[in-house]
Amino acid sequence: MFTWLNEQQCSFYYNKASHIRKWKGFRLIGIDGSTLQLPYSKELAKGFGHFETRTENGRKVVLARVSQAYDVLNQISIDAKIKHYRTSELALCESHLPCLGPGDLLIMDRAYAAFWLMSSLVQQQKSFVIRVKANRWKHAKAFLASTQKQQIIEVSPSKEALNRCRERNISTEALKLRLVRVPIASGEDHILITNLVDHKKYPVKEIRELYRKRWPVEESFKLLKTRAELENLSGKTARAVLQDFNRIILRANLSNILSKTLTKKGIDYCNKKRKNTYQINRTQAYRKTKSIIDQLKQGMDKIIGKISDYAFKLLLQLEIIRPNRSVPRIKRYTARPSNFITYKP
Repeated sequence: MFTWLNEQQCSFYYNKASHIRKWKGFRLIGIDGSTLQLPYSKELAKGFGHFETRTENGRKVVLARVSQAYDVLNQISIDAKIKHYRTSELALCESHLPCLGPGDLLIMDRAYAAFWLMSSLVQQQKSFVIRVKANRWKHAKAFLASTQKQQIIEVSPSKEALNRCRERNISTEALKLRLVRVPIASGEDHILITNLVDHKKYPVKEIRELYRKRWPVEESFKLLKTRAELENLSGKTARAVLQDFNRIILRANLSNILSKTLTKKGIDYCNKKRKNTYQINRTQAYRKTKSIIDQLKQGMDKIIGKISDYAFKLLLQLEIIRPNRSVPRIKRYTARPSNFITYKP
């Protein structure tokens, strides 16, 4: 039910909203995956997979693989999946494709650089920008060794890629693609591959900036795990996990849709009067959505009152947008917290 409700609210939003953000006519879709640590039970271990840790006396840990097709400009999770831990990110990406259309531009990291996937996207008239590993792609390796900023290449499938394409009834013809170099602060270069081959319409600078727009899909997982407490579930059955996962995705989308729709004029007014640019605090938007959901069965009068109160409170808790903000990661081992079952009154 939650999946259907999410499909309905997303469809309504894209059909009715007047402020849908796009890039050169494209809806930008970031696809990325992550893992969830689930409470241990025999049913969950069988359904999602488990392993024994090398510490803590071989404690059994259940993990699930999750993936999203995420509208990075409008912050909407168009499609979200939770599967067995051994499910590959490529397989999950493939499962998202029926929810996307020709007007979507997919932005993905190195885990998705596969010929069969790119050929499938070209066949479906979908555009993409994918980061590639230079040590695994001969074209990228040669391009990295050169001094060029961009290069048009023709990519043919390997034997393994041929088999993958034939299994899925995907074209095995060579692809005309474009490599783009992206210098980063560390002095290294990242390599992007795309089927946006028109360098006049899509200059190198814009392709570089385009890949950076993928970041909100990473941030969405952080919000789901920390603010929405996605790993603290209401039960130890596969059904409970699926319900909680889809319910949280539904609520996260609802909070983004309501906050953007209800506060746009207020934020625009505030930004005209202030030195810095402000945006909605997404943590507060998600937390305050619960009061609206609680009123769904109480009638429209109470819902309208709650929505007005919701918008007013969000405008009082705006946060500054800090472009190009970079905080170095400090890698240290920290024990993950135990899973807690959600309280049921």
